[in-house]
Amino acid sequence: MTKTELREKLLGGAIMDNLFAFRNGQDCEIFKAARFEQGDDIIYIPDLALNLIPVTEPANGPEDVEEIVGCCYTGNDFIEECGGDVEKARHLFWYCDWQHPSSALPEIDDEEEAE
Repeated sequence: MTKTELREKLLGGAIMDNLFAFRNGQDCEIFKAARFEQGDDIIYIPDLALNLIPVTEPANGPEDVEEIVGCCYTGNDFIEECGGDVEKARHLFWYCDWQHPSSALPEIDDEEEAE
């Protein structure tokens, strides 16, 4: 599902729990696709509770919908975050288990420097 499709569904009253198969992250619930894929489909949603993403009820209007969509990441978002480096984006995707990619990027950069 793309961000545009998600936005339309949420504005129509859809509930996140009916749209994504959430799973455990690091002491939280997240959505993470089975594999990294380039493109516009959502492949990762960080810590639902921390980001105040309603899971079992509809969003409270257009502003909330935009906040929810803003917490959803596509493969292309990961690639953009990594300056176009697809392999780094793939590594970042697998590294993320609760946080936003922008927060995790310095951590994988530190790992790479240590190697």
